[in-house]
Amino acid sequence: MNKLCLTAVAGSLVAFASCTQEEVTPAPTKAKEDFSIAFRAGVLSRVNPDLDYTGNPSTFYVSAYPNSHKPVNGHKPDSLFWDEPFYLMGANLYASTSNQKWPSREQAEKVEFFAYAPSLEEIQEAAMTQLDPNDADYASLVETYKHGMQFFNLCQDGVRLDPMNQENSTFEGVQLYKGFKLGRFYVATDISKQVDFITAHIAADTPSSEDDANLGVELKFRHQLSNVELRAFSANKDFNIEIAGVRLGRPYTGGAIFNFCDAEGNLDNPEGGQWGISKNPQRLPVEYIYGEGDEIYQMGMFNNLNGSQVVTTAPHSSATQAASIMGKGGNAMVLPTKNGAWAGEGNPYISSKYQAALDGKDPLPWSADSKEGDMYFSILLRVTLKPSNNEVSTPQIYPYGNNTTMNVVYLEKEKNSRKIIGRVPSKNAQIGANNELVEFGWACVPIGVNWERGKKYIYTLDFSDGVGIQDPDDPKPGVPIIGGGIKFSVSVVNWEESTGDVDVPQEY
Repeated sequence: MNKLCLTAVAGSLVAFASCTQEEVTPAPTKAKEDFSIAFRAGVLSRVNPDLDYTGNPSTFYVSAYPNSHKPVNGHKPDSLFWDEPFYLMGANLYASTSNQKWPSREQAEKVEFFAYAPSLEEIQEAAMTQLDPNDADYASLVETYKHGMQFFNLCQDGVRLDPMNQENSTFEGVQLYKGFKLGRFYVATDISKQVDFITAHIAADTPSSEDDANLGVELKFRHQLSNVELRAFSANKDFNIEIAGVRLGRPYTGGAIFNFCDAEGNLDNPEGGQWGISKNPQRLPVEYIYGEGDEIYQMGMFNNLNGSQVVTTAPHSSATQAASIMGKGGNAMVLPTKNGAWAGEGNPYISSKYQAALDGKDPLPWSADSKEGDMYFSILLRVTLKPSNNEVSTPQIYPYGNNTTMNVVYLEKEKNSRKIIGRVPSKNAQIGANNELVEFGWACVPIGVNWERGKKYIYTLDFSDGVGIQDPDDPKPGVPIIGGGIKFSVSVVNWEESTGDVDVPQEY
């Protein structure tokens, strides 16, 4: 799993510490004390110790301003230091190589620290995975993304807050011309390439003694994205289901602004800031298809070869046996999203090829105040009949033999295991002598979401009564596949010190 430097962060409140120093021009009336700036570190809560969200990041980035980021008597304050990387030096202490120091109390009674992670370069690298290097306009698209993603800045520094000239665009509840912000934020559409994004802010008193300075400043980081995990089980006794990928259809994927301040430029925000999401945001499918090292997730009665004997197993056949189907891609990190469920056959035309035919207009325009939307989950799966007696292989009933009605994904796997070797372009592709080619197709469940930042959403999908409908990108979007719809329940876990599960039974 590749979450860059932040996949190891757990808990929506994360405290970090470090030591920095830098020479600051002394006040004319008094030389400042030589106190090092220090931050204390520690993870306040852990969402799931089995996932890689349990450690501190190796690096985070801090900017510091004396007193307030607002002008005083018409003068804009200069930063003490700007976008400074702080490195984990051991024993939960972080330090910068430039050795920053506190100003004197005459210079500033308080210092405001703004921190975030991962680096802007890592955020940009993740966002670039949205682009196809084989696209004829790839170079131009790269420049557009780089220009659009910008950097953190304070409006008082005289830097244009919005180089994309969109100050007049309508963002929900956010005035873009005030505050300390990052824009535009794009998430990777490949789940395995995504990053976790955390921020912190504190106005700390300038210490009056070295002992006070050595206590360090506690930065409480908050997760600013939503975390989504899918699990699955099936109690169906007639067929088996094998899973090899997941897709989250049409969440926010770009065009977002994160602002540390409220609309008036104030920093007293309990969430540590706010997102501005355009009313015409970028919304693309976010997915992960199992690759090398992943094992196919099995549900149902399976016959497996063990030496010369056939052994029948029944994995993941009940809700208590449901486990993550996210594979090595890990949980999805997505922008906070509010979106209604796709209407299936009632609104099949949401794929890119249909968008073009409709001049870029959705048949059902999305609205935050409407239950109508285009959100869905799709599961990459294969369905076979349940084996009987000593059968080792059984007939495949999905994907269908007539592939003109659906899109098929071809995967190469080891013959005598569930291990995936990788994806191949067609059923005629060359594969290894000890491997076999297996076909998978997407099966969809429409679902409405209201994802909030700093929360983890665990969806448990129940395939006992059927495998849903065809994916929006299939030739016949919304058409039922086998049996009834996919049922699901959702559990919400706060990434905060106090956590709790809230089960909300729902079904399509």
